[in-house]
Amino acid sequence: MRFVSRLFNDIDGIYWFPIIALVLFVALFGAIALHTWFIKKDRADELARLPLEDEEDNVNNESNNDLNS
Repeated sequence: MRFVSRLFNDIDGIYWFPIIALVLFVALFGAIALHTWFIKKDRADELARLPLEDEEDNVNNESNNDLNS
């Protein structure tokens, strides 16, 4: 354990790595939380049904969406 402690003490600026990791984690978590909070109900229902649909249904829905656009 002394070896690891000595190794980390010899690296200049090592104390920034946990701070950067925490900031990245909080930013990513916040972005996902906000996206989840503000997603439209129709889109959430569509995504909830997605694993239950057959591939044929997905192809038909996509072609219908393209025609409606």
